[in-house]
Amino acid sequence: MRNIGFSVLLAPLVALSSACGPALAAQSAWSQADQSRLRLVAAPMPEGGMAAAVEIQLEEGWHTYWRTPGDVGIPPQLDFSASQNLASVEVLYPAPERYEDGRSVSAVYFDGVVLPLKLQPEDAKRPITLRLSAFYGVCEEVCIPAEGDAELVIAPEPEEDVRSRILIATALDRLPVESPSGGLAIGAVRLEGETAHIDVTAQGARQPPSLFAEGPEEWFLSLPEHLGSEGATHRYRLSLAGRPQGATLSGARLGLTAVSGGTAVESEVRLP
Repeated sequence: MRNIGFSVLLAPLVALSSACGPALAAQSAWSQADQSRLRLVAAPMPEGGMAAAVEIQLEEGWHTYWRTPGDVGIPPQLDFSASQNLASVEVLYPAPERYEDGRSVSAVYFDGVVLPLKLQPEDAKRPITLRLSAFYGVCEEVCIPAEGDAELVIAPEPEEDVRSRILIATALDRLPVESPSGGLAIGAVRLEGETAHIDVTAQGARQPPSLFAEGPEEWFLSLPEHLGSEGATHRYRLSLAGRPQGATLSGARLGLTAVSGGTAVESEVRLP
């Protein structure tokens, strides 16, 4: 994922005609579930264009999962197929947190998350009716499956909503950028048998960065294990035993995301 400016998220809608009618609400109604709720939000951006997002709120102390959850967890399943005038939608994921419960290690969001949406309308002269059917997991000491539905008509001039604009701006700032950035960089990957060894550089970091890994489709990978540090260089080990039977390691692509403090970077690498 690359950090994407506001106007890129919904740039085609800048050209929508004012004849589409009056501006509609900048957020949908909340869809309630056990220990959580979700809705759709949209907001005009200061530099032009419009942004949209899925907002999930959780009860204090509860968490939900990143798109690749790790050892356990349910990744968000967001279905926009019932939408109108929507050619494509891409869900963007802010950097997660590493969570260890003594039995497993996962990539999570505590207390909630805002997932920006990159939308492409079929017809830039008409508004998008965005309809979401969501399935996601919420966990504390136990895990509960949650479901929700939301609908929002995104017109060319929605109501100004400062809270929605700030929510989306904050989420965009948390998107990983292409490595390196701010002294944080993902280095070379070495392959030894069924294990990948990865170096991450984090200048001035007080703690080792959190490293997350994603394999090709149908690969199930645990989070990389931190082995040790030498100065600004931090070394990690990633087991690749969770790949499908018969899948070749050499040449396979891995997506790596490193998080340190307020900085997150990502890199796609090919195994040697």
